[in-house]
Amino acid sequence: MKNLFSKTLMFMVLILLSSCGMSKLVSVDRGENTINYYNSIDKTIFLDFVELTSISEDKKYGNLEIKVDEITKDVADNGAVMAYIQRPASDGKIERWSQFPQYSLIYENPSFTYLSFGEGFVRISLQSETTVESAAEFFKGKKIKIVILK
Repeated sequence: MKNLFSKTLMFMVLILLSSCGMSKLVSVDRGENTINYYNSIDKTIFLDFVELTSISEDKKYGNLEIKVDEITKDVADNGAVMAYIQRPASDGKIERWSQFPQYSLIYENPSFTYLSFGEGFVRISLQSETTVESAAEFFKGKKIKIVILK
């Protein structure tokens, strides 16, 4: 019994130590094949949603493009970038983060908001059948959390 306790304790310590690092080996069993890869969160960046950098003449499309040097060619080619919009605390609700893409009917004009990225930048795009102005106004002043995975 003591031996089982020791082994269980060692196993738990190993799990704890392996989860503390920013990069860990992940194995996925695919029947005859096992895929091993490293799962790594390279960086989390917080940015402010400010004015749109461009908006179409009909105001049905707009975007905010932000320079992000941490998105290297290697990240653009082999990694992933996720983005979240801040939902500040209000009316007894705690602060939370909502992941892009977002489809929302709460604005005066329903809109769809999504993320795209490339080497050195992220782009938050807004689309609507009517206008993206109310969605852009809703996002203005909120934080954007960018998570870069490599």
